Amino acid sequence: MTIVSFINRAFNGFSSCSKILVVFSLSGGGLLAYSESQSIAPSNNVEHEQLVNKKKKVVVLGTGWASTSFLKDLDISSYDVQVVSPRNYFAFTPLLPSVTCGTVEARSIVEPIRNIIKKKNGEIQFWEAECTKIDAANKKVFCRSVIESNLVGKKEFSLDYDYLIVATGAEVNTFNTPGVMEYCHFLKEVEDAQKIRRSVMDCFEKAILPELTEEERRISLHFIIVGGGPTGVEFAAELHDFVHEDIAKLYPMVKDLVRITLIQSGDHILNTYDSRISSFAEQKFARDGIDVHTGCRVLGVSNKEVSVKIKSTGENVSVPHGMVVWSTGVSTRPVVKDFMDQIGQGKRKVLATDEWLRVKGCENVYAIGDCATIDQRKIREDIGAIFNAADKDKSGTLTVEEFQDVIDDILIRYPQVELHLQSKRLLSVTDLLKDPEGNARKEIDIEGFKSALSQVDSQMKSLPATAQVAAQQGTYLSSCFNKRELANFTPEGPRRFKGSGRHDFLPFRYKHLGQFAPLGGEQAAAELPGDWVSVGRSTQWLWYSIYASGGGLVAYSNVRPYSSVYADAAQPTIKKKKVVVLGTGWAGTSFLKNLKDPSLDVQVVSPCNYFAFTPLLPSVTVGTVEARSVVEPIRNIVKKIDTVNQKVHCKSTQNTNVDGNAEFTVDYDYLVIAMGARANTFNTPGVVENAHFLKLYLYANVNECSLQEVEDALRIRRSIIDCFERASLPSVSEDEKKRILHFVVVGGGPTGVEFAAELHDFLYEDLVKLYPGLKQYMRITLLEAGDNILNMFDKRITAFAEEKFKRDGIDVKTGSMVVKVSDKLLSLKERSSGETKDLPYGMVVWSTGIGTRPVVMDFMKQIGQGNRRVMATDEWLRVEGVPNVYALGDCATINQRRVMEDISAIFSKADKNKNGKLNVGDFTEVINDILERYPQVELHLKSKKLKNFVQLLESNQDGAAKRATQLDIEKFKSALCEVDTKMKSLPPTAQVAAQQGEYLAKCFNRMKECEANPEGPIRFRDSGRHRFKPFRYKHLGQFAPLGGEQTAAQLPGDWVSMGYSTQWLWYSVYASMLVSWRTRFLVIGDWGRRFIFGRDSSKI
Repeated sequence: MTIVSFINRAFNGFSSCSKILVVFSLSGGGLLAYSESQSIAPSNNVEHEQLVNKKKKVVVLGTGWASTSFLKDLDISSYDVQVVSPRNYFAFTPLLPSVTCGTVEARSIVEPIRNIIKKKNGEIQFWEAECTKIDAANKKVFCRSVIESNLVGKKEFSLDYDYLIVATGAEVNTFNTPGVMEYCHFLKEVEDAQKIRRSVMDCFEKAILPELTEEERRISLHFIIVGGGPTGVEFAAELHDFVHEDIAKLYPMVKDLVRITLIQSGDHILNTYDSRISSFAEQKFARDGIDVHTGCRVLGVSNKEVSVKIKSTGENVSVPHGMVVWSTGVSTRPVVKDFMDQIGQGKRKVLATDEWLRVKGCENVYAIGDCATIDQRKIREDIGAIFNAADKDKSGTLTVEEFQDVIDDILIRYPQVELHLQSKRLLSVTDLLKDPEGNARKEIDIEGFKSALSQVDSQMKSLPATAQVAAQQGTYLSSCFNKRELANFTPEGPRRFKGSGRHDFLPFRYKHLGQFAPLGGEQAAAELPGDWVSVGRSTQWLWYSIYASGGGLVAYSNVRPYSSVYADAAQPTIKKKKVVVLGTGWAGTSFLKNLKDPSLDVQVVSPCNYFAFTPLLPSVTVGTVEARSVVEPIRNIVKKIDTVNQKVHCKSTQNTNVDGNAEFTVDYDYLVIAMGARANTFNTPGVVENAHFLKLYLYANVNECSLQEVEDALRIRRSIIDCFERASLPSVSEDEKKRILHFVVVGGGPTGVEFAAELHDFLYEDLVKLYPGLKQYMRITLLEAGDNILNMFDKRITAFAEEKFKRDGIDVKTGSMVVKVSDKLLSLKERSSGETKDLPYGMVVWSTGIGTRPVVMDFMKQIGQGNRRVMATDEWLRVEGVPNVYALGDCATINQRRVMEDISAIFSKADKNKNGKLNVGDFTEVINDILERYPQVELHLKSKKLKNFVQLLESNQDGAAKRATQLDIEKFKSALCEVDTKMKSLPPTAQVAAQQGEYLAKCFNRMKECEANPEGPIRFRDSGRHRFKPFRYKHLGQFAPLGGEQTAAQLPGDWVSMGYSTQWLWYSVYASMLVSWRTRFLVIGDWGRRFIFGRDSSKI
């Protein structure tokens, strides 16, 4: 069958209203087609229920290639199907190496298993659990939920079965090599690929830490891959491209220290491929600088070295490493091994099945995929029975005509016969009966028959543990189940040589469709049917087209960094001022993006190597937008971050195996503190232990962050799915389901409101389709201590939001303060009655405000601000009490100077003739400086609806005084006495932080110029002018997304907009605000994907 016909067959039978995503794989390939068909409402009549009760129970263990292919094609009209797996998704594993380096995102290769089985109209049940034991004697499987839960009752349950499909896959084979489990990465699951991706970046971040020697940097950047099979080779190629095409641009100072080593125990890499492909791959890797060591066996792995034995010399050597990826083979999982012991297969390495995928020694149990191997029956075991079946006349000899009667059955029953014919280049089985000289014989006796077929069994081969085999086995087995009743009357299999009649079905026959080996640099090798071998760039495009199966568009963009003078490292003779920036949030990133002074040596310290677009975090929590779409590597923004010769006390957040000190200090001439804030729990008992946050929280007893903000959002996303999977478990009571699916949001500010809205849409637009039986239990409660939600917005928006949430069924409780949070209950005190109530919940998200980080609090104590809640700066963002230190964003507040503190100095500065009186002419000279220095004056004028400052002075006088031409000091004080009441602290928002960062960068850019020519307001208590104008925040408006494609907006000019049109305004504004074209492209793509396919519920 050709590839095209194979794809055409896959599409056949799907309705035009279906959404089809076809993923076709040749590298361990196979075909998997997902179809989301329109549901047919189930009948609720008695006949239907009686029919369901009579269905045979089929339990499927696993959601990999084999089981998913089985479920996709299974006709469940006669079966009650239940699926058990610790993963609630199917993963396209051939692309895992691409996930490790970000070529493909993890969520791009997974599909929620409920999306695949929901077309069955809810008749396939799924349990997110791990099978712990198979009781073959009693036809029962024992399971344990893998969800970290606060369930009432046990996490264990059992399922009875009539038919059991074991498709658990295999685990990584370490060959009992010491240290592998502790110190190596594996590449078997999506989570493995994500860990590798993080670890690769960790190695580079470690390598640029100060105080490391060059040798330690080389060790940190030495990547070792053990295993020269397809997975190991493809990962090595992807890693090479990632390092040299992307990371080298971000870490230019260490790019020459990177080394990639591939260790293979055999004589060649890709030894399962054609020798031409192996040779091409080794030559390309040699050109690319990838060290390939064949004939080497790993003896052990430590945290610093890999011990290797060289087969040719017998020598043992130790190789230092920064990271090791183990990709050497597969072995049997413990639950399958235990099952094998029960059924008499304990001495085997792999679970054995017959040619119909039935487990040997156990009735009605089937095994497919990597967890099993087909124990093909040898022809010599049945040679006598075959001879007797063909010997119709019982003469003791066979004629060619008699033999031809059983040839088809032999070829079907014993596939090794066809392989033997191919190896001998024979056209027909009858050619085997020829005499040694090659002459045809008229008849043959039993001994001659045995001699003719004696070498056939030597061609028997075990099938490879690939996705292609597993997918074909799943499809085959579902076909058998679909035809089971028909086969009882009209069996289609080969004749039973040792019995009467025929087998019910044709035995499984694997058809190899070829395999790919991507080798990096846009080159690949392909081995396809017909002994066709293709290598090079054209083969890479064939790989793209086959894997995409129907194509698509992938746009790669090398994002240009913001113009930065730090890319120019010249001028070594000029001693630069050192600017140390702490943090890569809105304030820090805005400062770095706008800083252009070449005389500054900038060093950035942050536990995050990225900037996150935090306004979209609520969208990340439910999958409306993917996490990587809202982050941009900080090194894309500032490409030259010098980490040499750096004293702020710092500690690396990386777990390093190099000998260098993880703690170091950095000197500075100017320090910019932009560390943001942490979530404020108000010391409420149980919040830290039991609540989720949408803001970084630091535990009081450690100096490390619990979760970064983006990771908080991902953790919330996983927890939501956990709640639904828990509520789906068969052992959960009705009351428990209600509790588990009760989601509580504490805090009615913009973040809490937006999260509640996103959660509502996720539940009622997406999850209700995948968990239709749980809709009645879903509930969302929003708690707010104040009188209204969104109380910093216009009252019209507050009212609109509360009314919409009421229509949506979101329970809004205002005037309610949380006093305690336990693992199952939330204690609530109502302000109106003073009564305390307990609220059962399944998940609680805390979004109530911010607090100061411990490191900032310690700094405040050093500089005499220990009694303050927030670090104070002046209007130029300079930290009060310490020179050359600035603070931006949520970690600080501007301590605006009061007019009344300087009232006498202002009067004196305006009183040029020193007569104790001011006329209008004298005063107009300082009006602009007053308005610039004290922004509260302008706010006071607006509140009094006065046009200018002169009107303010006149408004405080009687008629005679208004006509007076002069003001004394007391009247001046009286006129301005209420001005300071309009002083307000700036809100801790991204908008404020970004404007502060931009302002401070411009001040640094013009520092020398403004030293010579100050541009700020008059110094009322001193001579001259301030160097710069003080920071002035300009409010550009704010949005409040409310779900259901509706948003409220409060924009400058007292303009309020609400509804569907405002949502599109929100899309356009936020897309334009994203920090790079890369993130704009990704976010807009995520929005489009959500409109078409909905949100992804895979738990990765």
